[in-house]
Amino acid sequence: MPIEVFVSEKELKIADSAVKVAQELIKKGYQEKQVVQKVKKIIKKINIPFSAKDAYIAARIRLKAKEKFGILAERLFFDESGYRYSTPSIVAEYRADRIKCGVADVSCGAGMQLAFFGFKGFSEGVEIDKKRAFLAAMNVQSLNSNATVYWGDAFEFKTSMEIVFSDPARPESEEVRTLSSLKPNPLKLIERFSKKQFVFELPPQMPPERVNIEGEKEYTSLSFRLNRLALYTGELGSCDVSAVSLPSRERVTSDDEKLKLRKGRVGDTIAEVDRTVTHSGLLENLAGKLGLEAEIIHSDGRRTLLSVRNVVESAFLRYYEVIFTANSISECAKELKKEGAGKATIRFQISPNKYWELRKKLEKDLKGEKKFHIFKIGDLFVGCLPHSGTNFVQ
Repeated sequence: MPIEVFVSEKELKIADSAVKVAQELIKKGYQEKQVVQKVKKIIKKINIPFSAKDAYIAARIRLKAKEKFGILAERLFFDESGYRYSTPSIVAEYRADRIKCGVADVSCGAGMQLAFFGFKGFSEGVEIDKKRAFLAAMNVQSLNSNATVYWGDAFEFKTSMEIVFSDPARPESEEVRTLSSLKPNPLKLIERFSKKQFVFELPPQMPPERVNIEGEKEYTSLSFRLNRLALYTGELGSCDVSAVSLPSRERVTSDDEKLKLRKGRVGDTIAEVDRTVTHSGLLENLAGKLGLEAEIIHSDGRRTLLSVRNVVESAFLRYYEVIFTANSISECAKELKKEGAGKATIRFQISPNKYWELRKKLEKDLKGEKKFHIFKIGDLFVGCLPHSGTNFVQ
């Protein structure tokens, strides 16, 4: 049976002190071996599985974790894998706000999502990896979250919580993402906790038709990038497919009325569509919800571009003003110089080893200050500037 993980306030304080000392040494240029040696004197006073090397790793992660966790980064404990797969705080907060109560997190990792669940109501987490279970306990305690962590097997865990959450581990590389390769397996968790409602974090690369569990499939965009796929079962779901954009929390669902989009030509304004919307199959729902007057001018699975006649503010769309079109790279370079460009970002598919070669060719002799975006639609090169009437984020 899973065992409750206990970390005393004294042990947490010592571990935090060791990490802070390691941070300062790293900033001063000390190498790993030197940092570990100096931190050993501090860390030997605790009895939890957190070594001087663990303190070094946690310190190194804290130094780069601000973008993912904001001001919370200075209070957190991670190993490399735990940090790589941890839920960003903005996503964890949204997920907890949507569920609005405590849950049982049966694959809690280093505990970030669990901590946010604990802010909404008493929550429990279980983690099969012992060291990571202790990191989770340290994190929920450091964040003053109302959560308890257990070390053990999720399938041996007993909980009175009505909602079970799982963000299962997945293979680092897999040609086709499937439910069967996830650990713990969502289908087996449903069998084990048969009377519960579930929220599963699934590989976001999975299209809706490949998720063969009934419930709402919610795709999350974080700063205009596909970031998460969550499945809500039972009463937790409100539709078949949805997409939410963070941090704005703008939402579109399969219940929104569709507006048919036809193919068209380049006009005066282009809208780039968040891939989260196209991947979830909700582009026409978004157009219908916004009342968008648009035509599809490019779609290749990675990028979808619309020619729009009305600019409607949406976190799922980035607008550009079309300044010129060109039939060749050389003609494009001439137009950039003519329009006072200083930089030209290539926004079409090109092999990485040719990207900078082409960009240097476009930017040669440019002396202006304008930052252009170059799209390619068929054989046509389209030079654009961010639309002045929207909150475009470069």
